[in-house]
Amino acid sequence: MSRLAKRVITIPPTVEISLSSQKILVQGPAGKNELLLHPEIEVIREAEKIWVKSPNLALTGTFNSLIYNLIWGADKGYRVVLEVKGVGYKVGLRNGELGLSVGKSHLDYVSIPRELQVELKSNQINITGSDKQRVFEFANHIRVLRPPSIYKKNKGIYFLGEEKNLKLRSGKTLRK
Repeated sequence: MSRLAKRVITIPPTVEISLSSQKILVQGPAGKNELLLHPEIEVIREAEKIWVKSPNLALTGTFNSLIYNLIWGADKGYRVVLEVKGVGYKVGLRNGELGLSVGKSHLDYVSIPRELQVELKSNQINITGSDKQRVFEFANHIRVLRPPSIYKKNKGIYFLGEEKNLKLRSGKTLRK
């Protein structure tokens, strides 16, 4: 059995969990999350501990991680920081939409989901929320509008600290 499938999750005192046969609802200071359970999955709770049982080990490990992420998100929340770098690149908030001017002839508008909070600081976009999947999905949706350039440093939308890991390619050279 894998380590994830055997892991017992400790429930923090600030988090409330309600279980039913088909779904799990988690509430905490950072928000509220819900997860639909697979019919083969059985979630067991004793006092301040919770774990998953199933004859299918792959499902057991997957749902164990999903429940852990729900509890962590409801307790502390998730945060992603994007950096917008480039000459003339600008970001603005307006009526629940994020407006991005990233080197195109037009502005790109992205509507912000209700469960997420977005803050702007000069060239940074801070995205916070209680659902890990939605936070990272929304951040990636923004990043796809102008991904980091592979030929030139400091051009595009980066995850914070990502530019250190990018490898630059050399441009074409003339043959003689």
